[in-house]
Amino acid sequence: MSFVEQIEPMIAGASAFPGGLAEGANLRTPCGPRRVENVRPGDMIVTRTNGLQAVRLVWRRRLSAEALRANPALAPIRLKPRALGPMMPRNDLVVAPDHRVLIPGWRVAGWPDEAQLLVPAAEIAGRSDAAYVDRARDDLTLYQFVFDSPQVLNANGLPVESLSPDAGVIATLALAEREALLRRFPQLTRDPTAYPPTEYRSVTGVDLRVTSP
Repeated sequence: MSFVEQIEPMIAGASAFPGGLAEGANLRTPCGPRRVENVRPGDMIVTRTNGLQAVRLVWRRRLSAEALRANPALAPIRLKPRALGPMMPRNDLVVAPDHRVLIPGWRVAGWPDEAQLLVPAAEIAGRSDAAYVDRARDDLTLYQFVFDSPQVLNANGLPVESLSPDAGVIATLALAEREALLRRFPQLTRDPTAYPPTEYRSVTGVDLRVTSP
């Protein structure tokens, strides 16, 4: 299901961006699950708090086996079924180490139960046998999605963030991707901080209460 407006006709291959969902992950759409590699600009995605939202940009980044060996910090995080709770995720989910996952406050020491926190996947790795750094990948293709505002998406049953193109992200983009972004969001030309802020708090260095399923 696609939005009536044509957004960008092609998926852009960005050389660098934060986070990313590995090929094979499924996003929730009004027509059922859709693999990330099959999502196109204009497609409608079910979001956690804002209903159906149209994807504006899709970015893809490929990491070769050589790149992963040269920089082990790029190795993705594999979250096995139930790594964070029942059906969270339903199936194996592979994400970039800096991709943020929405964690309920009752799983984070020192936070109220009702809190909702965005935590980098790397901080979940090693907390249980169901969450670990996957160094067995020969190569990796990551996808990121840009909406009109930051969204939390359902990826294999786990709530994860969309990309927020702030000034730091814009600075990493190649010319073609930067131009595509600024066509879609011309306000960023005048003010690189104009993209709306996320509704959830992002935290690092937290004490996660994650146990084996």
